[in-house]
Amino acid sequence: MSRHDGLTLTGISKAYGDIQALSDVNLDVAPGEVVAVTGPSGAGKSTLCKCIAGLERPDGGGISLGGREIAGDPPGKRGIAFLFESYALYPHKTVFENAASPLRVPGRSSSLSGAELADRIGRELDKLAIGHLADRLPSELSGGQKQRAALARALVQDSAAITMLDEPISHLDAKLRHRLRGEIKRELMARDAPAIWVTPDGLEALSVGDRVAVLIGGKIAQFGTPREIWENPASVDVARLIGDPPMNLLSARLRENDGQVTAELDDGMRLLLPPESVERLVAAAGKESLPDGAVTIGVKPRDIRIIRLEDIDVMTSEVVSLEPFGKHSLVTLSLGQSVVRAKTRDDMGVKAGERVGLSFAGSITFFEAKTGNRIVTGWEEQGGETERRAVPAL
Repeated sequence: MSRHDGLTLTGISKAYGDIQALSDVNLDVAPGEVVAVTGPSGAGKSTLCKCIAGLERPDGGGISLGGREIAGDPPGKRGIAFLFESYALYPHKTVFENAASPLRVPGRSSSLSGAELADRIGRELDKLAIGHLADRLPSELSGGQKQRAALARALVQDSAAITMLDEPISHLDAKLRHRLRGEIKRELMARDAPAIWVTPDGLEALSVGDRVAVLIGGKIAQFGTPREIWENPASVDVARLIGDPPMNLLSARLRENDGQVTAELDDGMRLLLPPESVERLVAAAGKESLPDGAVTIGVKPRDIRIIRLEDIDVMTSEVVSLEPFGKHSLVTLSLGQSVVRAKTRDDMGVKAGERVGLSFAGSITFFEAKTGNRIVTGWEEQGGETERRAVPAL
């Protein structure tokens, strides 16, 4: 199938009284593609799913599936497999019967015999590690088990026109979550139908989505590949959502003196900026001088280096806390009145209260102070591919 045979949303808007839940949302999902929709609580993620499923009627815009407008179709005619965030299990049906229920809807044709249907559902339950719970009622299940029962009910509908999963693994333990997100994605990609995976976890969205839509305040703040979202966040709002921990953001004013450009933080502390970063900033702003002076500087935790104070040609900071995770450590440091977090393989044995040196060893992203929109990133597009440009240590 070609891309126009998938799902296309055009200008979807939805309000509840004075609350604008969705505003001019445009989105397309190709057959066999998994689009992850992420955003903070209250961003409109579940409302978007309900509009697609026909459980909510949008105030404006169009919904096209397979090249046909479906906004006026009742939910039962849309052929959508939908995992609700609230699970919505039938309390009087067992796990097996809940999973089988969409395949037994009156009037719905199925090529599966009774034995084949039982085998199909049994394999799905086993994959989700709840095969031994097939005869239990929802009241006898834990929250994670209920979530997997609801997930099985959505996934057995392998002939659905579209599959939508609203937070499908949020209540599972870390080990099971890590295993299932890969298995579920492979299953979705093997189908010739579009799929939407909703999650508030930005890293989960990057790991499961062929493309990622970041929904903030009912609007698509950015829509692109996981690499584009990770390396080039479109705004400070997107940058705050993506990463573990997310990008460090420092409010500063740019100062130029004797050919050198520094970033002055709110408390007066100054950071020397490398010329290459400044040149890109000026070029991106389309001016011959620095844009406005006020910017927000973004630096990823992985790009902060901790240095012993024997090297005095660095900015100094105090260690606030240290969180070792085995293969890496998260170090929280005070930088004047600001706080930054470094993700490092070598914490150099630092302790809370110790003063250390810092340098920024990777890409620097600049955002407008007023709008929060990205001005320029430390990564640039070259020949259609994103390549990293070395940024001198600050």
